Amino acid sequence: MTQISMDKDLAKDLIDSKLRNIKTQISEIVEKWNQHSAEILIQLSREGKLPESEIDAIGLTNLLQKKFELEKYQRDLED
Repeated sequence: MTQISMDKDLAKDLIDSKLRNIKTQISEIVEKWNQHSAEILIQLSREGKLPESEIDAIGLTNLLQKKFELEKYQRDLED
């Protein structure tokens, strides 16, 4: 991975912006399937209880991973 130097406040703003975007995408997918959480939607999709939801479930899994990574970077910047 390439590393660059940047102002800490700029990095925080970029991470916050990306996190907001990811959370919005997650919410839109969850609402599309009338579920209460991404985890429930993913589980129901795995169990075959939501036909045609597989692509969205895969997308949610990827978005949750990105969210987790960005939250880690966010915590690291606060230390």
